[in-house]
Amino acid sequence: MIEVTRCVVRSFSSPYGAIHIRYSSEILQEESHTGAGDPNFWKPALQDFLTDSLTEPVSRAKLLKAKSGQAKVAFLSAPLFDPSGPAIGAMAVVVPVSRENDWMAGLATLESLCQLASFCVEFLGRQDAARSAAGAPDRAWTRAAHCESHVELAYALVNELRNKLGCEQVALGWVKGHHVRAFAVSGLDHVNRRTPGIISLQAAMEECLDAGCPIVFQRAGEWVDPQLASQHFLHKQWHASANGDAVASLPLRVQESVVAILSVRSRADRPFNREQIEDIRRRIEPFAPALVLTHRAGRNLARHGVDAAASAVRSLTRPGTYGKKAAVAMTALSASWFCFGSMDYTVTVPCTIGPAQMRHVAAPFGGVLASAEVLQGDEVQVGDVLCELDHRDLDQQLRELTAQAEVYQREEDRARAADSPAEASVARANQKLAQARVEIIRRRIERATLRAPIDGVVVSGDLRKLVGGVVNQGDPLFQIAPTRKWTLQLEIPERVAADVMPGQIGEFSGFARPESERSFRLDRVWPAAEVRRGTNVFVAEADVEAAGEALRPGMEGVARLTIGPRPVRWIALHRVLNYLRLHVWL
Repeated sequence: MIEVTRCVVRSFSSPYGAIHIRYSSEILQEESHTGAGDPNFWKPALQDFLTDSLTEPVSRAKLLKAKSGQAKVAFLSAPLFDPSGPAIGAMAVVVPVSRENDWMAGLATLESLCQLASFCVEFLGRQDAARSAAGAPDRAWTRAAHCESHVELAYALVNELRNKLGCEQVALGWVKGHHVRAFAVSGLDHVNRRTPGIISLQAAMEECLDAGCPIVFQRAGEWVDPQLASQHFLHKQWHASANGDAVASLPLRVQESVVAILSVRSRADRPFNREQIEDIRRRIEPFAPALVLTHRAGRNLARHGVDAAASAVRSLTRPGTYGKKAAVAMTALSASWFCFGSMDYTVTVPCTIGPAQMRHVAAPFGGVLASAEVLQGDEVQVGDVLCELDHRDLDQQLRELTAQAEVYQREEDRARAADSPAEASVARANQKLAQARVEIIRRRIERATLRAPIDGVVVSGDLRKLVGGVVNQGDPLFQIAPTRKWTLQLEIPERVAADVMPGQIGEFSGFARPESERSFRLDRVWPAAEVRRGTNVFVAEADVEAAGEALRPGMEGVARLTIGPRPVRWIALHRVLNYLRLHVWL
């Protein structure tokens, strides 16, 4: 077409010419100029003249004169026709005029050239038909890429299809479940679904959706192909409401699913035949995937969620899919339990194992450590010797006092023999004093041997390095803990401290024996907080019976404390909500 425009412009010695063609789904606009002048001088005025010429397919001429009256030019335009009948465009040129009637000869010449160009367009169109059909999917995606929504693409398709086919009306309806919504009608910029014409059109589209095949309804006397005749009632109503025009509907499929319905209305004197229906289907069907893509791409987040939910519901309501249905049922039950159910709320906290009581063994008096019989970690019974202090000096004092007591006994006997009551009383008093001192020394000798006060294990007390050394009275020598009763100290964080109270039950496992779980019941909760492991905690205690098990003081583990029943949603979300309340002030 560029060469055609240049040839016409050169033949008229025109400073500027333009052509506008709307053929098939393409719009061609070309321009050409000759000479050294600026084409932009003529372009605005000639383009306006060409636009006016496109509104009515007739030849036109416009004579222009300069103010001096010397120079004259004419704007000439002639329509371009499709050999089948309708106008497809126009050509306009600027022609210098030397005599008054020169423009008439130029207009006749331009009409002849435009008729020749029309036949060239038809000839080229036939040669490119196969290539156009093969490249239809690529054109569809290219057109979709330049449209912001599926509605914009649909309007472009119906308007261009109406121009190509010379139909009265072309409409596209979007399939949603078992219903069709008309969303693009040629010649309209907005679809009012409440008007009678659109209601009749949508009913016919839904009839085509139910049939799943093309439907045509036109006057029986003008049916070109009897196989296209139909007895569908809704198309018959549309045909009647359209004053007897021929009507047709075609389903557009994507992967065996109908996604849209194309409805076409033609004049009664131009009925449809099978070749026309097939040509329409071939032209429009490559655009069906592009419509689906642009529709999905243009959805907002809420619409996307609604469509995804609707698709999921449709997939579950189909026959079969028992696995999906069972999974959805389980998910629904889980969601109901999460929203309305309750369960025991348990917290896991660190804990430390300690003895229920600790017996301290200290030096009864100052002296030299003679021996150490046990070490820390040894198990002892009541009365077992722990260590012994050197009591040789005490033994010597015991012998001296014993001898002194015997001397006082003899003095008392002598005084009684001499019949001296006073001396006998003094001797008896001295004897009792000596015997009292003997008892004191004997008790100190007994206490020099330190024995285990309870059954248990020696927690601390390694005296091997102190043997032969001096210990002072009251120096701690041993710590003995019982092996049957233990105290569990739980470190309760502040976030759950208000929910912890005596009487609650739980289980704990030590790091040494994680497979062994022991139950407990809280006995007391300390009223003041302490800093342990760098965290402010409240300490709770529980007594544990664990006879014969491998527990040692200071062992650590974890305890799971049962607070009580709480809503499931609260258990899952309360920590996050509390964090937000504290840091975001919700």
